[in-house]
Amino acid sequence: MQDFKEQLLEFVEEREEPFNMTSLVESCNSFVDDEWVRGALFELEDEGRIVKLDHHYLSTRILMRRWIRAKEEPRPISEDVLNGPFVPQGLIDRIEELLDEMPELGYLDMDEFVRDAVRRLLEKFGKTLKGKSDQGSRPNK
Repeated sequence: MQDFKEQLLEFVEEREEPFNMTSLVESCNSFVDDEWVRGALFELEDEGRIVKLDHHYLSTRILMRRWIRAKEEPRPISEDVLNGPFVPQGLIDRIEELLDEMPELGYLDMDEFVRDAVRRLLEKFGKTLKGKSDQGSRPNK
């Protein structure tokens, strides 16, 4: 049984797409008892070498590879913030172009640039609004 389980693991670690028990049995070259497959899948899942998603399985190695790839792909700011402000792609492109052309600005990434720009704008408007509210609260002579 241990040899069968190792062969099964080797086979499923090469599969990029989720599989179910039926497709697994059908892809075997020779007859394989469903109970052996079910038992091996159960043990592999118990060992954390595969993951069961609904009625399908996927190897942990493939899941990690997908996760790493997804982490490496840059996403627009608007996708990073759930229910946050929308940043048009054109504006994102202009910011990226600016950061590429002027590394001397010292921003590590677009997120840092946007945070700094928003903070500076809030400070600017904060001073303007504070000045207006101070004038409005003075008694008239």
